[in-house]
Amino acid sequence: MLSTFAATLLLPQVSLLAENVTMAGIPESETALATNNCAPTGNLRGNAALGQPLHGEHCAECHGYDGKAEVIIMHMDEPPPDQSNSEYMQQLPDGYLYLAICLGGEGIGKSIVMYPWGPIFSDAQIRDLLAYVRSFSGT
Repeated sequence: MLSTFAATLLLPQVSLLAENVTMAGIPESETALATNNCAPTGNLRGNAALGQPLHGEHCAECHGYDGKAEVIIMHMDEPPPDQSNSEYMQQLPDGYLYLAICLGGEGIGKSIVMYPWGPIFSDAQIRDLLAYVRSFSGT
């Protein structure tokens, strides 16, 4: 029984490693870190509708489903900034938000709690996520 249970838990992970696929379901060679070294160019806003499920699965736990970050996060003295605050969000260029997502908090001099998604998400996924985050504030 235990060996069947362990196999059920481990086989999907082994499969992902063998195929070099990230938890976002894309090949490692297609991640933003691999393709552009987290150095975006051009229009950085993708499709917000495609960014919504990424946000719900990977970001909402800390940033809230509506970007208001009304949550308590371990190892942080204060919650992340309110992404629905248009006055605050207007001050942040798209390039900064892209880097924050791609490199994580530590990569932009912020909290190490925010994970770097560049090794996981594609460039297009980061752009989609950025567009969705912008939708909270309408900026």
